[in-house]
Amino acid sequence: MIDFLSQLDTELFLFLNSFHTPSLDQFMMLLSSKMVWVPMYVMIFAMVVHRFGFAGGVIVALGVALTVTLADQTCATLIRPLVHRLRPANPDNPISDLVHIVWGYRGGSYGFPSCHAANTFAVATYLSYVFRHRRVAVVSLFAWAAVNCYSRVYLGVHYPGDILVGALIGAFMGYVSFRAVKMAGLWIFHHPLKPNRDIVHLSFGSGIPELHMSNSVLICATGVLTTTVLLFISLYAYFA
Repeated sequence: MIDFLSQLDTELFLFLNSFHTPSLDQFMMLLSSKMVWVPMYVMIFAMVVHRFGFAGGVIVALGVALTVTLADQTCATLIRPLVHRLRPANPDNPISDLVHIVWGYRGGSYGFPSCHAANTFAVATYLSYVFRHRRVAVVSLFAWAAVNCYSRVYLGVHYPGDILVGALIGAFMGYVSFRAVKMAGLWIFHHPLKPNRDIVHLSFGSGIPELHMSNSVLICATGVLTTTVLLFISLYAYFA
């Protein structure tokens, strides 16, 4: 059974990894980076503070740090040293010659489970509870996590199975962290964290009508804008 699943995982990986164009290589490399998403992280923090107040925002932010730490360390420190599953692009892996890699990037030695998948799905799950009444925000967060995960397969550093298990671990840690943070809010403030506002008013000066946008739309717009900028940077670098 394990051999069958491993073979299926390998075939699915080779299929998904084969969809390459030189113009998208840089885009996927940027998409996989953690730092390019800092504007979205800042926007989310600002929206959480706007929604729950500064003290509530800090507690929610600490919860994000907790869920990422739990997800990352579970994968990197507890499971990977036990499983020892080579990344597809690792030169010691028999299929490495069939893997399309980008700019010589092969990742570390072992890739099961994927820390990228665990971390992004942990954050997405955790924040989906924070914004659970805002469908656009929830869909945007999981779309961001899914795109990040596919970039890891595209770059040749993770099997789909690595991604799936990492995502499940991350989702579980996100739920656990949210419950812990909710209890912390109850203990500190003597009542659960409750939203006090959801609409942001954007003013651009006299004579220009104000924009009234929900937190969830702003989070979605920030993610889409970041992705669009990365795509244009990649296309310009390729064609210039």
